[in-house]
Amino acid sequence: MGRDFTRYAGALDHRAAWLRLGAHARDLASDAFTTVFPGYLTLTSDPANINIMAWVLQNRVRPGSVLSHTTAALLWDIPLPAVLENGVGLLRRPGLETRDGVAIIPAVPPGRTLGVDARLPALHCRVPPEQSGRVGKGAIVHRQRPGPTARLGPLAVSTPAQTVRDLATMLPLWDVVAAVDALIGPDPTFPGETTATLGAGIAAAGGTAGAARARRALELAVANVRSPGETVMRLVLEAAGFPPAVPNLRVPDPLTGQTRYIDLAWESVGMGLEYDGDDHRTTKQQWRDDEQRRDELASCGWTLARANGEDLWRPRRILLRLRRSLGERGLRVPSEERIDRTLSMLASRRPSLRISPRPW
Repeated sequence: MGRDFTRYAGALDHRAAWLRLGAHARDLASDAFTTVFPGYLTLTSDPANINIMAWVLQNRVRPGSVLSHTTAALLWDIPLPAVLENGVGLLRRPGLETRDGVAIIPAVPPGRTLGVDARLPALHCRVPPEQSGRVGKGAIVHRQRPGPTARLGPLAVSTPAQTVRDLATMLPLWDVVAAVDALIGPDPTFPGETTATLGAGIAAAGGTAGAARARRALELAVANVRSPGETVMRLVLEAAGFPPAVPNLRVPDPLTGQTRYIDLAWESVGMGLEYDGDDHRTTKQQWRDDEQRRDELASCGWTLARANGEDLWRPRRILLRLRRSLGERGLRVPSEERIDRTLSMLASRRPSLRISPRPW
C-alpha cells in the first residue's frame, strides 16, 4: 500500500471514503483490503468486528433491515454448533469487551488470520417480503413478514423468541433445544426469558416457518443447564433409555460450606457425569479448581464419570461406560443392543450437528 492505514484498524467504509483517505485503487484491489459488502471494504490485517459490520449492513447497505438467524444468535449469546456456517459460533466466547451492554464480537476466530485460514461470516438479516432479497457478497437477506424486534445498543435485532424460531428453520431439533436452554439457564447473558415468554413470542410472530420445531424444543428444554454439550448429552442419554438425570444438581459440602454442582446426576446412586467440552478452559488454575471440586464431591460419596467433546461427537464409549457403572449400582439401564439402535437413529436422523453422522 502507498500509505500506512494501521490507524484505521477495525474500520469498515465505502471505497470512496478509502480513496479520500489516500488509498489507491490498486490498494483496494489488493490482498491488503477485504470486501465485506459490495463497495464496502476493511483492512485484511485488522478487520471490522461483527458489530460494525452489522451496523453498516442495516444503516448503509440495507437500511431498515433487522439482524436475524445466526447473527442475532451471536448477539444474544445463543450457542451454535461449531460446524455451522464455517464455525460462526466460535466467534462468541467468554470475556469479550462490551459496549452499552453488548459484547463486541470479532469477525475472525481466535488464532486465525483473515485471508489465510479464516474468512468473514455472512450476516443474516430480514426485510419485508415486498423488498428485494439481493445484497450480494457478505449478507444473507431473508424476505419474511415483520417479526418481533429488539435493540441491542445501536443494532436492531430479532428478539430471542424470534431468533429461536429462525434457528429452527436451519438447525436440527436438539440444537434448537440447546439454544432455548441457554436463554432460560441459570446464568444467561440476558436474563428474564422462560419457556412461557419464549412460547408467547414464537406464537406472536405468526406464520409457520420454524414454529413447530421451536415449540417442540420448548417442550424438551430444562431451565438448569449451563452448556449446549450438557443439553445434547442429556438428550442422547434419554433417547438411549437411561434413567433421567438431574442437570446441575446442587451438592453442599458439609466440610467446606461450599456448594458444588454436578452436570448430570443420578442422585439415588451417587453417580454423576461431568461434561468437559472442547471449549473447556485448560489453564492450570482451572485444572486445579476442577480437581479440587471433584475431590470434594468424591469425599461426599459421589462417583463421577467424565465426558468430552469427542464423547458427544461419538457417544458410544460413554454410553457403554455409564451402562456398566449405573447398572452396577442397581439402576435399570438399556441393553447394549438398545444403545446401538440409538446410535443408528442418531446417524440416520442427525438430531444435532454436535453428533457425528457416524456416532460409533
